[in-house]
Amino acid sequence: MKSRNIIASLILIIALVVFAMVKWHLWEPQRKEAFNRHPSHLVYTHHAMCRMDCRHISESDITEIMKTGIILFNRSNMYDRPCPSFALQGLTSDHESLRIIFAQCDDVTKVVTCYNLHREYECHCPGDEEGSRNSPLKKRN
Repeated sequence: MKSRNIIASLILIIALVVFAMVKWHLWEPQRKEAFNRHPSHLVYTHHAMCRMDCRHISESDITEIMKTGIILFNRSNMYDRPCPSFALQGLTSDHESLRIIFAQCDDVTKVVTCYNLHREYECHCPGDEEGSRNSPLKKRN
């Protein structure tokens, strides 16, 4: 009789612990991803547009990598100012391996530059010597 009471008590305790763990997990806030994959405004720098043209990278390729690419934290700079920069890499539906550098501020995401990882292109874009951070921006919807 005592062994039945012990087993029933043990089952009840285990059930309560499992219930508490499930409830705690459901109420815990979800982790926020470091990079917003659905920005309200996407802006292309002149440098990025030149690189896209030279390397045959379309806006849909950029969007595809932004939504599905992996974040390379070793090539990103979360402390970059005025906006943190993120390197995202992935394969497009055309099987092109791309790396896109985004600068993400609170209200806008900028495409800074882009690379095709399997093909070399001879590009002569403004800002290649100085860096592309200071180039003027062009909005695209």
